[in-house]
Amino acid sequence: MSGISLLPVAASTGSSETSVCFSGAVRTEGPDGLEFRMLTLNCWGLKYVSKLREPRMRFIANELGTSDADIIALQECWVASDYEYLRHRTHRQYPYAKYFYSGILAGSGLVILSRFPMESVSMTPYTINGRPSAFFRGDWYVGKGIASAIIRHPSGIAIEVFNTHMHAPYGPGDASYVCHRTSQAWQLARQIRAAVERGHLAVAVGDFNSRPDSLTYALLTKRAGLQDSWTTVHGTATEHILPASLSPEKQITTLGVTCDSLLNTWRADRDISEAKRLDYCFHAPHLSTVDSVDVTFIDKVPGLNVSASDHFGVSVTLRILPTARSKLASGREQAEEGARPPNLPLANYESILDVIAGYLPTARAQQYYRLLHFWMSIVLVVGLHVGIFWVKGGWPAFLIVLASTVIAVTGVTDGMLGFLFGRNELRALKEFEEEVRWEMTRMAELLKGTYEDVGSVGKPR
Repeated sequence: MSGISLLPVAASTGSSETSVCFSGAVRTEGPDGLEFRMLTLNCWGLKYVSKLREPRMRFIANELGTSDADIIALQECWVASDYEYLRHRTHRQYPYAKYFYSGILAGSGLVILSRFPMESVSMTPYTINGRPSAFFRGDWYVGKGIASAIIRHPSGIAIEVFNTHMHAPYGPGDASYVCHRTSQAWQLARQIRAAVERGHLAVAVGDFNSRPDSLTYALLTKRAGLQDSWTTVHGTATEHILPASLSPEKQITTLGVTCDSLLNTWRADRDISEAKRLDYCFHAPHLSTVDSVDVTFIDKVPGLNVSASDHFGVSVTLRILPTARSKLASGREQAEEGARPPNLPLANYESILDVIAGYLPTARAQQYYRLLHFWMSIVLVVGLHVGIFWVKGGWPAFLIVLASTVIAVTGVTDGMLGFLFGRNELRALKEFEEEVRWEMTRMAELLKGTYEDVGSVGKPR
């Protein structure tokens, strides 16, 4: 399977005066030519695990083939045949496409399709992304990260699209993986700020597995300087409305719910209060505004009567501000934005450090017990090899050899996890912590001496 597709097909297929959106409504191109449409969808396309994967993925591909979006970002497109069918159905509409490779199994699952030329693409794996011991969850093995593409808009402006799928939460406590997603958001925010410094219009989309009240959200809106498209249109007041107080339909139209909706057949057994918004399109408010934002892929797959995915999609129409072109051309805008410090409150830095401190004992315990298992297995294997001399063969000898083999294999495996992964994770956490402390101290200094730098840690006077 070829990961990148830069087909010499004219983009006129999608550049006619009108194009049809999913609901059947006809939308016209903006008169100033500064409009572009984004669509993001988590496809739920894991082989052997996702139910009715093949017919659902074909339905999604067929729908995207008639979409009026200019740029499409997909997550969980993990099977090669699904991507090949997607390209078969969309290659004329979207001559530029990239499937991003990463990880050990399946890959990142990230795809970007575009009507406009892609000038550059890259894949950056997250430095903290689950644990290999949690093989039943798979996040570490698929190599989640940041897929980015620099896309040249017809106006001449470079749009840098960041498509991501962050680590999933699996329960309370250690299974929530809050520290992992916070680290991932920190890493993504850094890349977004670098894109702004390069003079690009940054857009971050995907399944962030985080609610609007999370640190992940705060990092993207305050540290990266982006704005949530949904709140740009609907305001922030809706974030204080309890999902349980609304009907499933209102949860979508008012709160922008994309996950665990009772209208989704794959989540119909959830409580109405569990509905949440996890999928976003963040845009740069100094260069763009939002004309419209909608939750999409709500309708069921014909003939199957099931939802297209376990998530709904998000469709956004962005408009480049008329002043953006002159600002970027002069270099003034990127200079101003690049020099502007993050707008993250000091309390958020403290919260991030608390999250890291809360996870560190787990990381250290994981390493300690795996290394303990390794050294104990050596003692047991030696003891069993000595003990085999005291039996006369037959089943007792066989069982001793079998036990010795199992203990040796599991011990060596845990030893490798402890020595290699454990050390790597602890160092990554230390680096994350140091970056947060460094930036926190810098921000404190900008607040005219409210804080002082004591051993690289910002402490109140």
